[in-house]
Amino acid sequence: MATAFLSTGVIRSRGMALAAMLAGAALIVPTSGAMAHGEALVDQGRATQVAAGSFVPSTAIVTVTASRAAMREQMQADLSKGFDQLRRGRQEAALKSFNKVIRAADASLAGDSRPRRCLADDEVLSGEPGLAGVDGALCEAHFGRGYALIDLGRGDLAEVDLRAATEMAPQNAHFANEYAELFKSRRDWKSAYALFEKAWTVADHTPGSPDADLAARALRGMGYAKAHMGDYAAGEELLERSLAFEPDSKAAKVQMAQIAKLRAIGS
Repeated sequence: MATAFLSTGVIRSRGMALAAMLAGAALIVPTSGAMAHGEALVDQGRATQVAAGSFVPSTAIVTVTASRAAMREQMQADLSKGFDQLRRGRQEAALKSFNKVIRAADASLAGDSRPRRCLADDEVLSGEPGLAGVDGALCEAHFGRGYALIDLGRGDLAEVDLRAATEMAPQNAHFANEYAELFKSRRDWKSAYALFEKAWTVADHTPGSPDADLAARALRGMGYAKAHMGDYAAGEELLERSLAFEPDSKAAKVQMAQIAKLRAIGS
């Protein structure tokens, strides 16, 4: 969450202040020492700003910043509540919690038609002016809502949310793996393979890393899809590679047995 650092100076441009707030960037006004050379200019311009309606008092900036902090806190609370409800098997209730998060995020970007990019805490967009940075809670909420819809047997609706989460957080291997599983369940092997491959591309490839399971899952998914597309050798090779990340994976052993069966019957 951005924080406003306000000194005794004045933010002299409403456009600059509001643009910075909407972008989620920190609003920084130079300290009094740094402003020594420009104090006369600030004082001289204050009357003009007030007359033109462009003067933004520091209290207004603090109020907006506090409001954004409160909104983010509420979004995080609703998000946590939604996942807790999912764990308890209360999918309908979870949907309501995730909907609150999504509505709040959508409202904060009303009128902004740019593609969205979910950001982690303290992360800022750089070199991507065509994207609108949004709180990472939005991606988590779309993912959670998709997961709940799958549990409720509404994979048709879940696809919209899983796609949204994956597109807004393209570096999230977990989202891509879960989205791939939806196509795997439909036996759409080509689409499943493409998404598992995407997950593999962005996953940490270091054996023993905290996210090694994501890399292993992506390789297993790629292997399973390859085998079902008729390339048994490639499928087995990918499953073997997955064992470097999860040596004792029962899922890999089961899938290897299934591929051996597919090879035996030729389909």
